[in-house]
Amino acid sequence: MRRAFAHKKGTAVAALALACGLLTAACSETRLSAYDLFPVFGTQMRWAYVSEDAVEEARVWERLSAMAVQIEEETQRDVAAFNAAAAGERVEIGAYAYDMLRSARRMYLETDGAYNPAFGLLIDLWGFSPRHRRADYRPEQPYDREDFETQLPEQTYVSAFSQSQMLDFSAVSLYEEDGTYYVQKPSDAAVEAEGVLYTMQIDLGGIVKGYCVDRAEQRLRAEGVSQGYFLLGGSSMYVFEDPAAGDGIWQVGVASPRPALGAQIGTVGAQNTTISVSGDYELYYTIGDVRYSHVMGRSGVPVGAGSHVVCAAVVGGSAAEGDARATALVGMVLQEALDYARENVALFRTLFVWYDAANGTYTAYTNLQGECTVSDAVLKETIV
Repeated sequence: MRRAFAHKKGTAVAALALACGLLTAACSETRLSAYDLFPVFGTQMRWAYVSEDAVEEARVWERLSAMAVQIEEETQRDVAAFNAAAAGERVEIGAYAYDMLRSARRMYLETDGAYNPAFGLLIDLWGFSPRHRRADYRPEQPYDREDFETQLPEQTYVSAFSQSQMLDFSAVSLYEEDGTYYVQKPSDAAVEAEGVLYTMQIDLGGIVKGYCVDRAEQRLRAEGVSQGYFLLGGSSMYVFEDPAAGDGIWQVGVASPRPALGAQIGTVGAQNTTISVSGDYELYYTIGDVRYSHVMGRSGVPVGAGSHVVCAAVVGGSAAEGDARATALVGMVLQEALDYARENVALFRTLFVWYDAANGTYTAYTNLQGECTVSDAVLKETIV
């Protein structure tokens, strides 16, 4: 049965202002028309544009909406098929999942595993899968806790799901035969814990919204769109030109990762590019004094304790790559994040905030140069 989705059309100040979004923008007097879709990918999709032909714009929106729903449904289907497969089994998948998995593998290799779709079992173990956010959540798996936000998982499962063969995404095979796409689970990607056999599980939540943004930007360009923006959930977007700015540059604010630092930690000037944001504050819970976020560290423990990157914004490249890169930066230690940003400056620019637990300070590191301003609430260092 096809799900019902709510659509909404209205006007929007030329600003990226979503009540719970990670990205906002400076307000102007120009008003854009806007369409919204709820919920897709568990969040809000928005297309804001300068209206010229309302009838044709409605048709464009319907095509965008249908595409987004199809991407979501096919991705969920294909990921579920892979996750249900036995070790070594081959699964037929659609073109969307095939494209995403190819991008995901490139990002896995580029980030040395800091971005890793094979964290699927660990994400579920720690309580960050979509099923954990349902109002009717009940334990289903042997490792589930009644209240996963107050009880930590058993170390037996953390250790089992963190074994190297379970996390080696480079061992996943992708190929095409006569126009049909396949993915094959590694033959050794299995582990037994408490008498139950588990195989590698993938999660494309860190790339699917960006992938949809990329496809939407391509379609909008083909329709002649050159102003406004396309946004998914406040964490992944494409900005065209700002119709209210003489130079066409949007001033996009990056939401603060901590209330004590104010509403924003900085702004980024951008046009005709992608912007992706990730952080430890989008989805998390706290047990004792320790924060556990949805971003998984290589050790199999969520990012959030001690010194770490609390948020990262990536500008440039495809949105799918940007989403993966932002997630990877949050999972890196400081020197690794700095080296990664320096080595890939030709591909993307970044602004990320490092929390130093020893002295309680926050420092924003950026190589966006004049395109970026940083709040006085944080220290600022230029990545050179």
